[in-house]
Amino acid sequence: MTTYILRRLGMALVVILVVLTMSFFMVRLMPGNPMDALAAQLRAQGGLTEQDIQNRLNAVYGVTPTAPVWQQYLTYIGNAFRGDLGVPITNPGTTVVAIIAEALPWTIIVVAFALIISFVIGVAIGAAMAAFQNTWFAKVTTFFVSVLSAIPNYLVAIILLYFFTGVWQIFPSGGAYGVDVTPGFNAEYLKSVAWHAVLPIAATVITSFGGWALAMKGSAISVLGAEYVRAAESRGLSPRRITQSYIGRNSMLPMITQLALSIGFMFGGSVFIETYFQYPGIGFYLIQSVNQRDYSLMMGCFLLITVSVIIANLLVDLLYPLVDPRIARPATRKKAEVQADKSVPDEGLGAGGTMA
Repeated sequence: MTTYILRRLGMALVVILVVLTMSFFMVRLMPGNPMDALAAQLRAQGGLTEQDIQNRLNAVYGVTPTAPVWQQYLTYIGNAFRGDLGVPITNPGTTVVAIIAEALPWTIIVVAFALIISFVIGVAIGAAMAAFQNTWFAKVTTFFVSVLSAIPNYLVAIILLYFFTGVWQIFPSGGAYGVDVTPGFNAEYLKSVAWHAVLPIAATVITSFGGWALAMKGSAISVLGAEYVRAAESRGLSPRRITQSYIGRNSMLPMITQLALSIGFMFGGSVFIETYFQYPGIGFYLIQSVNQRDYSLMMGCFLLITVSVIIANLLVDLLYPLVDPRIARPATRKKAEVQADKSVPDEGLGAGGTMA
């Protein structure tokens, strides 16, 4: 088990290093070279010496532009592992890490709650559709969730904004909390935060739970037709034990993988929903950085998403052995399978090994 964990940790670190390396060279290979473009912009403003410009570039990108490439690379990697991602071009008074740290809680509030709600609803509906797959309920529900899954989330966001903020004026149209409340751990502030998050969460849940339902239905149906399920039924096991130990556990394995990937991508926020609702999450700042060519903030957001996905996959790799301990011991699993094959006599042989 220890070897399994160390191997997964080593692979995760290698992938993170590869991503950092690609990010470093991506900036230098982009058309127009953003470092040269920013230097030209600073020169056009006037009032700055060449040394001032070099210092500003060093603060923004974390490296000295005139240094050798290998030295820039080592400096960039060292700064990244220390949590120094530079200074945003559009807001030089702060740092990329500070902006991400400020935006991340708002993204977690909306996307995490929406992910949990949609996952629970989708898995429950998908299991019901698989259990009653030949009934009118399954057919109608499958059509309904398929239609919802095909609708873009930004379209649902626009519809919710139109009716619930424009026509009926029930919910606020944007922001993370009301401008008339004092931020802090008090009832009024928490109520305002929850009220502002209702529509973004609803827009995400409406368009995402259908995907979970269809995935769970497909996974459960494939397990229902497995040979080990029929073997368990022939052995006279109770339906409850078959459902929990055979169907439920094996159906949830693919769902756990998808959930982990979704958790990783969760930290990237929901770009369109956060933009339409003016919700100050990672997705909101990511779309702003793209529109304003703020490469430092853009790379910081991309790096956060990448590292989050890698960590999520690592957690799945570490959780899988808890579901099936044989995953961490492939040699033991192979030996057990060989012994099981040897213990089953050939159907065409009699007791003495002769043809029956």
